[in-house]
Amino acid sequence: MKKIALIVILFLVSMSCQTLKLDYQYITKHADTTPSSSLSDFNKNKWQLLDPVDDSIPGMSVEKAYKEIIKNQKGELVIVAVLDSGIDIDHDDLKENIWKNINEIPGNKIDDDNNGFIDDIYGWNYLGEAYFEQLELTRLLGKGTDFPEKEEAQKDYDKRFASARSENIKKYYLNFDFRGRTTGDDPDNFDDVNYGDNNVKHIRPDESHGTHVAGIIAASRNNGFGIDGVANNVKIMSLRVVPYGDEYDKDVALGIKYAADNGAHIINTSFGKGFSPHSDKVREAIAYAASKDVLIVNAAGNDNDDLDVVPVYPNDSYKNGPEVSDNFISVGALNPYFGKYLKAGFSNYGKINVDVFAPGVNIRSLIPENKYDSFSGTSMASPGVAGVAAVLKSYFPKLKANELKKILIESGIEVNSEIRINSEIEKEFGEISKSGKIVNLYNALIYTSKKQYKKWQKLFL
Repeated sequence: MKKIALIVILFLVSMSCQTLKLDYQYITKHADTTPSSSLSDFNKNKWQLLDPVDDSIPGMSVEKAYKEIIKNQKGELVIVAVLDSGIDIDHDDLKENIWKNINEIPGNKIDDDNNGFIDDIYGWNYLGEAYFEQLELTRLLGKGTDFPEKEEAQKDYDKRFASARSENIKKYYLNFDFRGRTTGDDPDNFDDVNYGDNNVKHIRPDESHGTHVAGIIAASRNNGFGIDGVANNVKIMSLRVVPYGDEYDKDVALGIKYAADNGAHIINTSFGKGFSPHSDKVREAIAYAASKDVLIVNAAGNDNDDLDVVPVYPNDSYKNGPEVSDNFISVGALNPYFGKYLKAGFSNYGKINVDVFAPGVNIRSLIPENKYDSFSGTSMASPGVAGVAAVLKSYFPKLKANELKKILIESGIEVNSEIRINSEIEKEFGEISKSGKIVNLYNALIYTSKKQYKKWQKLFL
């Protein structure tokens, strides 16, 4: 009887955990081979999904993973919170994959689920009607009061003002008198939380960043039109926290907590800034998300800076010190070709503070009003990795946030070549991130399958 029971347990474990086949081999070929001279028009629209070996493109092997490993196997639903500008939740290529709070009754102006937010059907809007916003350093300098980083903020402000090429930068971002915020809250009071509204959509058609990011993760796959996102079995929770200007630390921290409290498994944060007066509060929120077992995937930033020297926020450590938790992964951006220029010229890097790299140049995705466009930035690399994490979580639902991070880092593809940083500096690719690797879904699935199998053997055999 014991033997029969053991066999039954093993069978149930293998079925419930969505064990993927183990007879596949890792992609180990170092991606320093001669690439194809150019991308076809077809491949340009989906190069981030392609395979380094089969296509000679530093993609994440997404299509290969679905074709050879996932096939028709069904995983579990994964919720990915996108902290960004508003999202076009009605886009034809995304609307089927939008998270809905089933515990809230739309339009009754009652907090039905007692989570502190009224009618939060699709998420929450911390910006109100704001479209443009001051930088946080502008806001604090404009108050005329002392604060610890005042001298640093003034130097940064003067530098930005002197180099500003756009009138909008002077008119909004660096204008002491401009007030974009319409919510009436105090940005420095983190106990003042009852602000914003439930309109998570874009305010204007050109507020497209959040929709583009969401599409990279979750544009409907195989629907016969548009593009394919990285992840199936995914729902997008929209949290509007990023205006044109600076995202405020308070909105970011509360947005992270909202996502963690309302069922998100993964959070994507495709934004960043060099001055963060309440970075400690954001790190507290990151640690809080870790306590809720939520992975945060963050864009490394677009200034071609070494983040081990020049900090960018949000981050999970203070001055390269210990990380507050093990649920935060920072992503740099790649060009669509191997060789010296593999790193996108704008992408930040850092052996300590950037974990991995992923495709981030000319990434085609959704924009409002059922349209599509190609954008570049670490903002585009981060959701690609978030999508890979979502696929892993879907087929291996028992994976913890820190395990997801570890798998994304360890299963990536190494590159043995020198990378151009600027006209004077070249570095080995392995020296510009903690892992020295490109995120790869195909490898990640194989890696996880083998690790899970070994774990079950240890427990039951």
